[in-house]
Parts: sequence; structure tokens; C-alpha cells
Amino acid sequence: MIYQMKELQLSLYIVAPDERSSKVMFEVNRPTFSRLEPPLSELCSYISFSSLEEAIEKHGSVIRYMKPDFLEKISESCVIG
Repeated sequence: MIYQMKELQLSLYIVAPDERSSKVMFEVNRPTFSRLEPPLSELCSYISFSSLEEAIEKHGSVIRYMKPDFLEKISESCVIG
């Protein structure tokens, strides 16, 4: 998810173990963060360790030259519902 503020664009990613995905989603969607404008869940995406490891194995030594956009392909939205 891309957050725009005037000319500033941020993509925020939370990288965590696969078994913690539910906890990440729960925490990002807490009422405190849901009241922000825009809500934190719309700003953050979750990347599991296994997805990141798979991408690193697949792209190997060229991963350092890739644009950060490839993270969007391996991440999942934190928006519930």
C-alpha cells in the first residue's frame, strides 16, 4: 500500500514469521490504529519470512538491483474484511 502526503510516497512493510501473520493483522487493525487517517492497515502490508526467503532464492544475486516494487508482489494487505 502506498501512502501519499503531498509529494511523499511511503510503502510500509512488516516482515514477520509465517506463524505470526494473525498477530500482525490483529495488531495493525487495533482500534487505536484504525482511527488514524488513513488507517494503519491501509498503509502497511505483511511479508512472511517464507515469502521473502522464496523471493531471495528466486532472484538471487540480482535482488539488490530490483526496484522496491517487487515487495508488493510478495506482500499481502493488512486490511481485514
